[in-house]
Amino acid sequence: MFAYIPVWVPLVLLLLLVLGQRQSRTRDVRPGLVTGIALAMFAFSLFGVVSAFGAAPAVLLLWAAAYASSVFWGARRVSSRGMALVGAAVRVPGSWVPLALMLGIFGAKFLLGFAAGVHAGFLHELWFVAAMSAVLGLLSGGFGARAVAVRRFAAAGSRHTLNPGGPR
Repeated sequence: MFAYIPVWVPLVLLLLLVLGQRQSRTRDVRPGLVTGIALAMFAFSLFGVVSAFGAAPAVLLLWAAAYASSVFWGARRVSSRGMALVGAAVRVPGSWVPLALMLGIFGAKFLLGFAAGVHAGFLHELWFVAAMSAVLGLLSGGFGARAVAVRRFAAAGSRHTLNPGGPR
């Protein structure tokens, strides 16, 4: 079975693990970078749904509703505790959540590819289409939620500013 997995798939998994590990450490990020990552995950997730199930309005609506609810509720749950402005950047505390989101999206896309590859009968069943659309929307929305929270914090002003040359 593993012989049929393209070589690039484990490489992508390894890259995601490295990126996720980097997210686990406190670091300074520009709000634009966090937004760019969120937009990339938005596009990757939407592409996954459309390539697997087509652009049917019900599929897109379910995906969009899951994405929007994840951004809306998630942005309220992402705490600004530990965030600080450092010049034009925001110091964000490390978190394993981005790794979990990336691995969730990877796993969902892998399952879609596997199901398509073996011509699984459930691939176009309503329950599977709905579940995968919702899962991909919710997971990618987590990146959108973090981007909203970081941008909101950056816009809040300089009362959280740290001296970039000072002690950390």
